[in-house]
Amino acid sequence: MSASPAASRRQSGARRPGARRRARVGRIEFVNCFPLYYRFAEELERRGYEAEIVEGTPARLNRLLVDGEIDVALPSSIEFARHADTLALLPGISISSFGAVDSIQLFTQIPREQLESVALTEQSATSVCLLKVLCREWGIAPSFAPRQGPLAQALANFGGLLLIGDEALHILRAGVYPHSYDLGEEWRRVTGLPMVYAVCAVRREFLAERRDEAAAIEAALVASRDRCAAQPLDTAAAAAQLYDFSAAYLDHYFDQLKYGFPAEYRRGLLEFYRRAVEIGGLAAVPPLELE
Repeated sequence: MSASPAASRRQSGARRPGARRRARVGRIEFVNCFPLYYRFAEELERRGYEAEIVEGTPARLNRLLVDGEIDVALPSSIEFARHADTLALLPGISISSFGAVDSIQLFTQIPREQLESVALTEQSATSVCLLKVLCREWGIAPSFAPRQGPLAQALANFGGLLLIGDEALHILRAGVYPHSYDLGEEWRRVTGLPMVYAVCAVRREFLAERRDEAAAIEAALVASRDRCAAQPLDTAAAAAQLYDFSAAYLDHYFDQLKYGFPAEYRRGLLEFYRRAVEIGGLAAVPPLELE
């Protein structure tokens, strides 16, 4: 039996003449976002909507969101602050931790007190700014340069290397560097507060024109998160089929990550913004207007 016209449109992404385009939702390609998106499509469909999912690194999705190429994403928290005039918070979601996060690591060949140079990931603006904030707290002032080339080149040319995401997890597991510093844990030691790495944000014009749809997208992300939290072992097993980590490790990893955005986490974010301003990484602390 041939597919119905409606089914064909869903499969191909085609739209009826005059129909609104689907919302474009950014999805960070790292394993840390798996619980937010594992059940997202079906939860969004239950609310009467469909979305085009655009995958990429945090840095790429930041650019697409700011440039208007996607409508909703989880931008790096520092990039949200830099573009708060064009972006609005959806307050149900963040990517945060209270302490160790595992996937944001400063790897060094010498104790950090002796660091003179650090190669920086170009995949996340928040982790770069957070490292510079922490270096000030540690009383060190290494030089920074973008990481280019393979890991061996960074090992040869720099005393330290900042990595995020799945690559950081793999290097941490492999024990390539003699020293590693988890930036989530280091932030907690300095401030006693959670660290918010990414927020959920929507372009303001999309929110103004399609508020109900933006709310449905947020609700679908929250529902996916909550369903995954209710079945942690099944979630970890499903993620292990897609990423090069064991289910046992991912169960532990997902437990460390926090995907809500309660008041304590907003306080941690504002403190991060305040310190970012002090080091010149941010022009001003934006108000956290919750939609």
